[in-house]
Amino acid sequence: MPDREAAPHRVRIGNHHLGHPDELFFILGPCVIESEQLTFEVAEEVARIGRLTGLAMLFKASFDKANRTSVESFRGPGLNEGLRILSDVKARTGLPVVSDVHVPDQAAIAGEILDVLQIPAFLCRQTDLLLAAGRTGKAVNIKKGQFLSPEDMQHAIDKVRSTGNDAILLTERGSSFGYGDLVVDMRSILRLARLGYPVVFDATHSSQFPGRGEACSSGDRSYVAPLARAAVAAGAHGVFLEVHPDPERALCDGPNSVALKDLEQLVTNLRDIHKLVVRPPAESIAAQPPARLELSAKASIEERLKKIRLIIFDVDGVLTDGRITFGSGGVEIKSFDVRDGHGIKIARRCGLEIAMVTGRTSEVVPRRAEELGVTRLYQNVWDKKPVLAELMSSLAMEADEVAVIGDDVVDIPLFRRVGLGFTVPEAPAEVVRAADMVTRHNGGRGAAREVIEMILKAQGKWDAVLARYYE
Repeated sequence: MPDREAAPHRVRIGNHHLGHPDELFFILGPCVIESEQLTFEVAEEVARIGRLTGLAMLFKASFDKANRTSVESFRGPGLNEGLRILSDVKARTGLPVVSDVHVPDQAAIAGEILDVLQIPAFLCRQTDLLLAAGRTGKAVNIKKGQFLSPEDMQHAIDKVRSTGNDAILLTERGSSFGYGDLVVDMRSILRLARLGYPVVFDATHSSQFPGRGEACSSGDRSYVAPLARAAVAAGAHGVFLEVHPDPERALCDGPNSVALKDLEQLVTNLRDIHKLVVRPPAESIAAQPPARLELSAKASIEERLKKIRLIIFDVDGVLTDGRITFGSGGVEIKSFDVRDGHGIKIARRCGLEIAMVTGRTSEVVPRRAEELGVTRLYQNVWDKKPVLAELMSSLAMEADEVAVIGDDVVDIPLFRRVGLGFTVPEAPAEVVRAADMVTRHNGGRGAAREVIEMILKAQGKWDAVLARYYE
C-alpha cells in the first residue's frame, strides 16, 4: 500500500483539506488563458464535474507563459487582464484559482486574487521567487524541476517555510531523459511525500516531449490517462491535468492536453482507483457489493443517470434544511421547499418512482408525502438496507436503476448498493466522500429539485416538461 501517512500536513483551500489521505483533488484548466470565453467554458465544466463527484477542483490557467520555447509562442493576456479573468472565474463558479508566477514582482499582485501560486519547474530553485510567493500567505505549488531528485525539493520547501508559510504542494512532472523526452519514476511520488507535503502528479507535462515540436514542445496525450492512473495508485494526493475543448487547436500544450469532453470519465475513473487504494482490500472489495464495483468501472455518470427509475429521499437534511422547531403543545414544525415538492410531482408524472425513508417519526412527513402523492413512506428506519431490498423486489428493479439522496452516515450503506448516491454540501465529510455526487443546492433549499432535473435531463425528458408549461 502507498505510504499515504508520509504527508501529514494538509493544505486548506476553501472547504477542502488537500493532502487528506481519503480525498483526491484535481488541478484542472487550459494551459494558458486564450480567451475569456474559452476560459469560462472550461471552468464551468470543471465546476460541474466537481459538483457531480464531490471532489476538490482547483481551476488553473496561466496569465503569462513566460517559459515558452520560442519568442513567437503565444503567452497569454498578461498579468492584469489574466487576473481579472481568473477573479471572474472564481466569482462565477466558486472554484479556487491557480496560476504561474515567473518573477518575484508578480507574486504580491497575483496573491490578491489567486488561491494557489504555482512555481514553474524550471524556476523551482529561484530563491527570490519562492520567498515572494511564500510571503503572500497563499498556498504555493512548487513543481519539481526535471533536473532534480525528489529529495532536492527539500531546499525549495525550506525557502517557502522561512517566510512562515507552511501551505505547500509538491508536483511531480517527469524527469529529463536525454534530449527531448521525459521519464516518470513513480517512486518519486513516495519520495516526495516523505518530505511531508501533499503530492500532485502532473500527467500533462509528464507526457511532454520538450522542444521536439516546431519551435515548441510536443507530446503524446495517449500517455496522460495511464500515467495518471499509475500515479494515483502509487499514492498521489492530487492530479494536475490541462484540458481544452479542442486540443488540436490549443495555443499551448495541445498535443498533451485532455479533451474537455473526456474529462468527466477520466476524473471518475481516477476517483474510483483512489477509493480502492485508500481502503484495505477487505473493506474495498469484500464489504462492497460486486454489482456496484462493476457499475463504477464501466458506466459514466451520464450513463448511470439514464438508468434511474426510483429515487429514495432521506427527509431531514434533504427535503428539509435539517432544523426542527417544537411549538407549544409539542407541535413539530419543519420547512419544506416548494420547488423541491414541484420537482417530485414532475418526476412522478415523468414515470419515476419516489420513496421517502427517514430515521425519525413525525406527523408532518406523512402529510407532506400525501400532498406530493408519495405512497412509499418509511419512518423510524435507521438500517435502510432492508427497505432498499423491499423496494427493489416490489418494483422489480436492479441496483443500477436506483438513486439515493441522503445527508448522514446512515445513508452510506445505500450509496454502496445503488446506481447513484447523492448528498448535500453540508453533509459530513465521510458522507461526501462516499457519495457519487454532491448537489450544488443545500438540503431543503433545492437539492431534491436539482437531482430530479439532472436525471430527467439525462433521460431526455426535461424538454417535454418545459414544453408542457410553455404551451
